[in-house]
This record gives sequence, structure tokens and C-alpha cells, in this order.
Amino acid sequence: MGIDFDAALKELFEVDRPTLLGALARGEAVREFLNVELPHVELPRADIVARLAGRSILHVEFQSTNDPDIGYRQGIYCLRLGQKFRGDVRQVLVYVGRGRLKMKGFHRTGGTTVEFDVIDIRAFRAEALLNTGNPADLALAMLARGGADLLPEIMKRAGRLRGPARERLMGQLLVLSGLRGLPGKVELEMNRMGVVIDARKNPVLMRYLRDARVEGREEGRQEGRQEGREVGHEEGRRAQLSVLLETKFGRLEPWVTERLARATAQQLDLWARKFVNAERIDQVIRRR
Repeated sequence: MGIDFDAALKELFEVDRPTLLGALARGEAVREFLNVELPHVELPRADIVARLAGRSILHVEFQSTNDPDIGYRQGIYCLRLGQKFRGDVRQVLVYVGRGRLKMKGFHRTGGTTVEFDVIDIRAFRAEALLNTGNPADLALAMLARGGADLLPEIMKRAGRLRGPARERLMGQLLVLSGLRGLPGKVELEMNRMGVVIDARKNPVLMRYLRDARVEGREEGRQEGRQEGREVGHEEGRRAQLSVLLETKFGRLEPWVTERLARATAQQLDLWARKFVNAERIDQVIRRR
């Protein structure tokens, strides 16, 4: 199962507004963010849609893999957004993956051409983002060029924040570290700093669990049976615990996946509580 990093990135951009947002908008102020679900599209939820000060629409998509069909997707999004808001739409694809960027910013099908900006987050230097003074840039600095080498300093500066901003940033760093294979190092730095994340209170990690509950309820409603609702809810929790475990400890071994698949609701609750302070996956789920 792949990890969906969009939730953490969406919150980072919409709530904390990193410096990169201004660059994507080409210096134009963001007037408001728009939560958009587009009908009749296989992937209907656009990552970020914002109305700019000049009334045009900015659409930002995050991509952690090279998708050969990205041109088709962007074209569908562009037409649907243009139809919905009756205005100009500018699209930016932000690549946050580890492999080499292979996607192009255009696609041609017959007489139709789709064009959009493509930005590799590694085009930005981690040191430059670290020194903007904007706390929201710290999470992106970890993904930028040279971010792994500056991780101790990134974590140190994140630790200076206080209150909800600190909790949110720590959750973002933990989740997004999976994009660079750094969950273990982030966890080590947190331990050195004496930072403990309560997944039940952290807004970033709780978003996974909240989305899972909504998914489960919707699945139950569609089936029209109480049993369907209960099964959907439990499967959503199972899937999200798998995401959290993979984010923190790396690719899951077959025995872990097997135990998750057979787990009862009580076991899932127990493992979710153990996950918060565990340093190894066998401290959450024991091998049998």
C-alpha cells in the first residue's frame, strides 16, 4: 500500500503558507483556498485550488511518483476547474519524489494541448528555505536539495516553536520524512530533543484517522447495512494504521501486513496507542 502524503502537504500550504506558495502564485496574493470536488472525474479531489487576488485560479498538484498519465489528469482538472469557476486556470505540478523527475509540463492529444508548470522541490536549496524565517519552510527544507544533511538543524529550529504550530510541524516532518526515507532519523532527532508525539492529538496524524472514519462510514452507507458501516470503519482504521507504521518504520514486512489483515478492532486500538512512543515496529506488533 502506498502512502498518500497529500494531506500533510495540503495542510502545510493552506494553514502555514510556506514561501514556495508565493513562488507558485508568481508573487500574486492568495485571496482564498477553495475545497473543490469535481464530478465525473476518477480522481475528483484536487490537491490545492486557490483564488488569487487577480481572480484567476491556481491549481497545485503534488506528485511523489512519475505518473505517465499526468497530462491527461491535468487536462481534466483544468477543464473542470475552468468550467466551475469560469476563469483562467494556471496549473503547477510539484514533484516531491526521490527518483529522477521524468514528467513533462505538456501533453498533446490530437489537436488538444495541455500545458502546466512542473517544479521539482529539489530545485530549491534546503539552506535557502531554512533561512527564510518562515517556520512553514522547515518541512519543505527537508525535501529540498541537501535537506537530509541539514535534518538536525531543521529539527532544532522546529523544536523552538511553541504550541499548536510546533505540534503540527512535528507531525508534518514525521509524515513527509517518508518521501526521503528519513523516518528513522527524524524519530532519532525527536528522541534527542525529548519530543513525544501523541498521534491522537496531532492534527496531521489525526487527519489520516479522521479520513479513514469518513471513508468507512461512506462505504457502509453505500452498502445500506449496519454491518457494512462497521466493516468499512474497521477497514479504514486498519489502512490508516498501516500508513502510519510505514511512514515511521519504512516498508512493512509480510508478517506485519498479515497480522494487520487479521487484527480485531481491539488489537487495532492497542497498536495505535503503542505506535506513539515505539522505537521499533516489534514494540507495536509482536511477531508470532
